[in-house]
Amino acid sequence: MYNYKLKKENIEELTKELFKEGIYLAYEGGINDIAPLGECGDDIILHGKEAPGRFELVSLRNYCGDCQLLITDQEGHFLFYGRFDVDLGLDFMLDRYWDIFQKVKSKIKTKVGKTIDFDACKRAENVTYSKWFQFVGISPTTSL
Repeated sequence: MYNYKLKKENIEELTKELFKEGIYLAYEGGINDIAPLGECGDDIILHGKEAPGRFELVSLRNYCGDCQLLITDQEGHFLFYGRFDVDLGLDFMLDRYWDIFQKVKSKIKTKVGKTIDFDACKRAENVTYSKWFQFVGISPTTSL
């Protein structure tokens, strides 16, 4: 679910204190979604479009007990997606997330161009595939 309690329309309204409130709100909300690869709480939306998708988004959420940050550009491409172990401390997390936000803030309202064509990367001859493919019963070469 999405929590818009802290949402700001203007990106300039996002402050370090708001990030701190978002981190606390993510933890206070607890876990409400459990899936095979993890569990999470509500997405705490600090900024972003409410249309389907994740456009110009800045959000926090509790993912497996750690607070995860997602920042996207105007087309929904990830500018940052990551988390720190909560045991590093909330002040550590807040400082790092605020620094990351400051570094990518100017890119949020833009379309970030592709600088590397990953489609051109070749697979190694001895590539291995996750057991996930076997578990769900599909071939790793099947187009999803």
